[in-house]
Amino acid sequence: MRTVQQIGCIAMLTMALVFSPGNQSQAQVDTTAKKDTVPITTVPTTTTTTATPSKEKRFVLYAGPNISTLNVENDELNNESQTGWHVGLSWRSKGFLFSQFGLRYNSPVFSLFPANGSGTGDHKFSVSAIDIPLTLGINILSGADKVLALRGFISAVPSFNIGVGDNDYGYDKDKIETFNFAGQLGIGVDVLFLVFELGYNYGFIDLIKDANSKPGQAFLNIGIRF
Repeated sequence: MRTVQQIGCIAMLTMALVFSPGNQSQAQVDTTAKKDTVPITTVPTTTTTTATPSKEKRFVLYAGPNISTLNVENDELNNESQTGWHVGLSWRSKGFLFSQFGLRYNSPVFSLFPANGSGTGDHKFSVSAIDIPLTLGINILSGADKVLALRGFISAVPSFNIGVGDNDYGYDKDKIETFNFAGQLGIGVDVLFLVFELGYNYGFIDLIKDANSKPGQAFLNIGIRF
């Protein structure tokens, strides 16, 4: 009986010795794992914003007066310069060399009267035309801040005559050429968003049918860029 009790005590002691180191090592591993665990923190990222470049103004809306003369080769007729008006819209490219094109409604006024002064009544007549200026130019002066710009330009101007105003000559649309073609020279100044242009165009086709009558026109444009 005593032998059985001794054997049981030895077995219980052996089991205690076997399992105790395993529990201690497991506890050590868990502790180490807790010590080695480092909480992950997120670093806030900063976003940089870049300034949006301002949109360059390339469209020009303009209007202004013009002074027109009809150059006739007729000893019986004289001519006088008269004032008309025009309005237009154009698009201009950027750069030292630039191009520009657009549409212009042109209403020049011409005056013809007998050379001997015997004529009576109003000797003026107006023409309604649609011009298509096709322009090449050079930016002579352009500041870095684009506050001031100076440029010169040359243009080819196809033109379509669409009507004639009331006049004492009895001129109507059937008595003038429908198509004309002009050459144009000018100089322009831009101040901030304002546009000023001064130039001259000369028609290479006679305005009045069956008569030597080349139109010439000096003009002033005042406009805005947008």
